[in-house]
Amino acid sequence: MPELIAALFTLLAQAAAAVNPALLVRRRRRLRRLADHAQGRAVHVPCDLRDRELTAGQWREGHLALPPGGAGGPVRWQAKDTQAGGETDFPPLEPVSADEISVAFRSEDGATELRLHPDEAPMVLRVLAGRA
Repeated sequence: MPELIAALFTLLAQAAAAVNPALLVRRRRRLRRLADHAQGRAVHVPCDLRDRELTAGQWREGHLALPPGGAGGPVRWQAKDTQAGGETDFPPLEPVSADEISVAFRSEDGATELRLHPDEAPMVLRVLAGRA
């Protein structure tokens, strides 16, 4: 009987590890941001940014604050764990790589690069394109 309980416990532990609750939470947050944006609310989209002016050419984690209602207002960059950042005008961005974790975009001159989750990339690009 103890062997059966141990085998059952091992099976449950392996199943819990395979589910990866952190990924489920991140997905729920992404879906919430997409729904909020569709309803005209401001959203903060996590991303990685490399820009000559905003990040001194270094990769930085942070988020883009998209304006309520879509492309009407300013897009703000906010670096993670700091107050650094500000309103920004992104140049036109072209996709350069994609996988299940991120989509990378780069400006024509290479001065700006942006990495986003594939689920949120279309929303961000619509907002940025509407500002051009």
